[in-house]
Amino acid sequence: MKKESLFAAIDQRQAEILSWGNAFFDCAELGFQEVKTAAAITALLDQWNIPYESGIAMTGIRVTLGSGSPHIAFVSDMDALPCKSKNGTVHSCGHSIQTTLALTLIRALADCGLPKKNSGRISFFFTPAEEFIDFAFRDQCIAEGKIRYRSGKQNMIAEGYFDDVDCVLSAHANGETEYLFDINSTLAGFLAKKAVFLGTASHSGAAPHLGRNALHGAVLAQNALAFLKDRFPASAGLQLHPVITEGGGTVNIIPDRTVMETYIRANDNATLFAAEEQVEQCIHHCAAALGLGCETETTPGYLPLRQSAEMNEMVLENMLLFCEEDQILRNVVSGASGDIGDLGFLLPAVQMGFSGIKGQFHNDNFTIADKENCYIRTAKVLAGTLFDLLQKPMHQPADFAAKKEKYLKQLEKRQNLEIFTES
Repeated sequence: MKKESLFAAIDQRQAEILSWGNAFFDCAELGFQEVKTAAAITALLDQWNIPYESGIAMTGIRVTLGSGSPHIAFVSDMDALPCKSKNGTVHSCGHSIQTTLALTLIRALADCGLPKKNSGRISFFFTPAEEFIDFAFRDQCIAEGKIRYRSGKQNMIAEGYFDDVDCVLSAHANGETEYLFDINSTLAGFLAKKAVFLGTASHSGAAPHLGRNALHGAVLAQNALAFLKDRFPASAGLQLHPVITEGGGTVNIIPDRTVMETYIRANDNATLFAAEEQVEQCIHHCAAALGLGCETETTPGYLPLRQSAEMNEMVLENMLLFCEEDQILRNVVSGASGDIGDLGFLLPAVQMGFSGIKGQFHNDNFTIADKENCYIRTAKVLAGTLFDLLQKPMHQPADFAAKKEKYLKQLEKRQNLEIFTES
């Protein structure tokens, strides 16, 4: 069977695919709370008589087609974001498109009887909680033993769902208007840093000199972190944008507690963890300079994404079946992050990009403008790539187990960050 059969199967179900896309876009739920989304996915799988495992990392789902080797993973996100208007939730990062693409590929492969028995497996992972938000809820779930980490893929990695996987394929919408696709883009890695400045309260009118203003420590640290950016080259992609999340109370009291939080983003692991150490020093020294106490907490976020060159060649070949060379954007260096970077640290991975979006990401004005490209053309590129990966298999890296051990050590201890520093 040729891959053109997969393309034809997608064309034959175009109306259904677009209806799925509309339905999932209208079903926006926060991470680890994608209950309705998961129910809609499993309802379709039940209708198609396709077996699945649900309840992975609370709301995640795995579908495996075929048997034998190689074992290819296709990952798609499920979660949405809070509306900027503070009223409800919205799919403003396009994860509903990923969900629709995964279902489209499952349906097309099943229609074509692929993969053949003992010719390889494709596992589709519908993963919750890619957006690194809503910490109070997620930390409560961790405290209750429902999950171990704040991200869906982090939990799936820890639970062993990728232990026998050879490579990972995924796709994500981009904001391009002049190109149909992008290839070999990078994602930044990040850590979350929380600093609590502790001072002494006093009456701000009668005796301000008896107090120690915790807010001053946070403001001084914000300025120090702004200067810190100049310590790294632009190519390192260091991003620091600290915000004060707890200011200090009422206007007539010198604040004795202020909380500042920031992500530390960088394009590579060495920069990421070097910057984390310097951020830590800035915060503590600024507090000490003003006679304040300070407590810090570092939470691992996501690792930088470096894509597999060999897999990207296959993706490119399939892109060129549906567009011209000048419609493909290459080698974008992005300041955004995603937990696909964690998988890319362990396994050969690709996250191709596709256009078709109107409005801004993470904004309530996000809409899907070109459904043909988002749902149909992109699905064909991915279907063709999966077909090629079955014929020209990738193999799990020999150091997977050792890297996973290091990875989990970092997540568990939230220290020893130098284990990811690249040589």
